Amino acid sequence: MRVLIIDIDGTLCGPPPGRDYAACAPHPEVVSRLREYRAQGFRIVLSTSRNMRTFEGRVGEIVAKTVPTLIAWLDKHDIPYDEIHVGKPWCGHDGFYVDDRAVRPDEFARMDYTEIRALLGLDDTGTGGA
Repeated sequence: MRVLIIDIDGTLCGPPPGRDYAACAPHPEVVSRLREYRAQGFRIVLSTSRNMRTFEGRVGEIVAKTVPTLIAWLDKHDIPYDEIHVGKPWCGHDGFYVDDRAVRPDEFARMDYTEIRALLGLDDTGTGGA
């Protein structure tokens, strides 16, 4: 099974105007590419740290108070997904994430699957790394 795990804020959409997440504008080039991956049979998992700071890491509150707005936004913009994972640790304004399978949003939008596999140094067998 091929799985695509994608961040939401800063990846699928820009910053919320006035902290109104329902009014976030989707990044059309990323959403378009996401739809292509869905058509290729990828399972799509959204992973977010949205409101981790606001709710001080209380995932239950995030699920109750943030996820309904997120689902309405996803439905409004016809964004495909299979799962939503909340509770990704927030790295802060000056921190960053390190991952050996990370692709920047602009790379995701402009590169096809073969180019991304090459960028990540993955072999052609579909079984993992080179």
